[in-house]
Amino acid sequence: MFAGTGRKRDDVVRSIQTTLKPASFATGKVMTMVNRTEYHPEGIGSNVVAWIEGTDPALKQEAIVIGAHLDHLGFNPLLMPGAHDNASGAAVLLGAAQALAESRIPFKRSIVFVLFGAEEQGVKGSEFYVAHPFMPNAKTVAMLNLESVGRGESISAGSGRNFPALWEVVDRENKKYIHRPVTPNANANLARPRQDAAHFLWAGVPTISFGTGGAKPLPYAIYHTSKDSIDIITPAIMEDLSRLLFLTTVELATK
Repeated sequence: MFAGTGRKRDDVVRSIQTTLKPASFATGKVMTMVNRTEYHPEGIGSNVVAWIEGTDPALKQEAIVIGAHLDHLGFNPLLMPGAHDNASGAAVLLGAAQALAESRIPFKRSIVFVLFGAEEQGVKGSEFYVAHPFMPNAKTVAMLNLESVGRGESISAGSGRNFPALWEVVDRENKKYIHRPVTPNANANLARPRQDAAHFLWAGVPTISFGTGGAKPLPYAIYHTSKDSIDIITPAIMEDLSRLLFLTTVELATK
């Protein structure tokens, strides 16, 4: 595409990244792009669901759902490790789940853990779950989602501004115990859902989707590339987020 134009691809990309302005130009060429794909209808994805049943006869019919997507791209973890997106989310969920299960706290409400399949294939796992919930969506008092939470120094709380009562719990527990920068944001990715949280928001479930940021920029792209490996992970942010998830869930499930 760049041959004979007097421009180099790397220079153009660097200019866009530096100036944050378009660098369009006429190539003088006509190109045809062809993409061949294979459809395998026999392929099956799975959601993995576990739960802790509440102890209150009435409130145990209500649930707090904690979710993260289990899949990444393809079946070769050496080629596409997916450490940040989204093995980090699954790890944080499992850490909180273990702590909740071993705490012996008499939760009044039930706690449902969901590791979604097929998030990278159009958030199909969460779409299926919301259509066939383990506990009714109308009885789900909160959904806490984990999306790419393995790298950085700060935490974002997607849709936190839309659900002030839920955000208040997260904010209070963070200020009391964790002391990380946690910023609430408004709803996002609803027109074109790119996170499992979107389907819960559409279903009217109060939802916060956690992410992390503030890491030192890397000299290469990691989003959906082979560079998304454990080498880029910040373990401390995952530990703090798992603690915050535990504390938030305890308050939601016991009051």
